[in-house]
Amino acid sequence: MAQIQPRKSTTRFPLVTIGLGIVALVLFFCTNSGSSLQYDRTAMAAGEVWRGVTGHFLHWSFDHFLWCTIVFLALGSLCEGLSRKGYVFTLMAASVIIPVVSWFGDPNLLYYRGLSGLGSAIFVFGTLMMTRNAYVSRDWSSIWLPAVAGIAFMGKILFEFISGSALFVDSPEIFTPVPLVHFAGGGAGLLTTFLFREIQA
Repeated sequence: MAQIQPRKSTTRFPLVTIGLGIVALVLFFCTNSGSSLQYDRTAMAAGEVWRGVTGHFLHWSFDHFLWCTIVFLALGSLCEGLSRKGYVFTLMAASVIIPVVSWFGDPNLLYYRGLSGLGSAIFVFGTLMMTRNAYVSRDWSSIWLPAVAGIAFMGKILFEFISGSALFVDSPEIFTPVPLVHFAGGGAGLLTTFLFREIQA
């Protein structure tokens, strides 16, 4: 079983993260792209399966786009510095796992857009990597931050499941939050971290 090894003391430009942020930005202003790229259950059933992946990079409103993209850029830059290969693999796995789980787990989900599912995946990836690194180096004081962040993430998902509203961006007149997507993303991050614990950065 492979292990993801953290990149040591060297900073790197988050090329992948910035590139994906630019993709989300371009698609947001290309208003005609929505109908052909969003997660659309009916269209996907007819064979347009790419929508399950491309839908991650579309958003319903400017607020939705802004919050999702800012969080994604921050988390992605951190995770890309920890392990670019592990980070990219997590994104690739989550981009497929999320629509599959959504398809079978929520047949009533007809449309979906947003980076928050991928953000959940890399959040869990980064949290586990930071916790593991602190444990390996016996830096016990550094374990608390990712541990608290992980607990807060679980609390966020629980809140969304119970309330049916998003914790940070709540615009029910525009879109409805999908906690299952965040849960699936977090699960993908958990899976990839443990399956590939020794991939070199």
